[in-house]
Amino acid sequence: MTLAHTADELITFFRDKVDSVHASCASTPLYEVPSRMTPTFEQFAPVTAEEVERLISNAPCKSCQLDPVPTWLVKEMRALISPFLSLLFNKFLTSGCFPTQFKKAVVRPLLKEGLDASQLKNYRPVSNLSSLSKLLESTVQSRLQTFLDDSDMLPAIQSAYLQFHSTESAVLKVYSDLLPAVDSGQVSALCLLYLTAAFDTVDHDLLMLRLERQFGFRGVVLQ
Repeated sequence: MTLAHTADELITFFRDKVDSVHASCASTPLYEVPSRMTPTFEQFAPVTAEEVERLISNAPCKSCQLDPVPTWLVKEMRALISPFLSLLFNKFLTSGCFPTQFKKAVVRPLLKEGLDASQLKNYRPVSNLSSLSKLLESTVQSRLQTFLDDSDMLPAIQSAYLQFHSTESAVLKVYSDLLPAVDSGQVSALCLLYLTAAFDTVDHDLLMLRLERQFGFRGVVLQ
């Protein structure tokens, strides 16, 4: 696909969009995050070589320009490199440090389907991280998910980012609520909220407070 805009134009547009959302919320009063009694999560369980090898096997065969070697080669050599990667990952998990190098991404503008390529607003930025970064992220995510599931702290009706849940399960929940309301002669109203650049505009300070006060994250895990 031939882009209708330069990289500098796209970068400026994406940055300005996030800055404008932050600016529009600047006058909003700070939310006081209440504390609740929860189990605490202070240290990560160690990563094993077998776990890393399994993650490499299950990873999609996609490569990033930041990868020193292609993903197919990493998959072929997984039994050899997994012990070394597990040592590396455990160092990060015990120190509470996510490497700066792993935060770098190749960002590509993706045109939204069926829209005019000449309009900057019709593009969304897609970040492509290195394979090692995504492997480390997977080890952390699995441990966080296990803690949240075991502690029963996720909303019962959440559909996003949960195994066996999707937009389909969300629609079915709404539909199943509407049917008995209609049968009993009640009036139903559906309110939908759209958040622009939702993940790019997350308030990190507020997020950290919520993780600590409402979900029991402490110590190295919170760091």
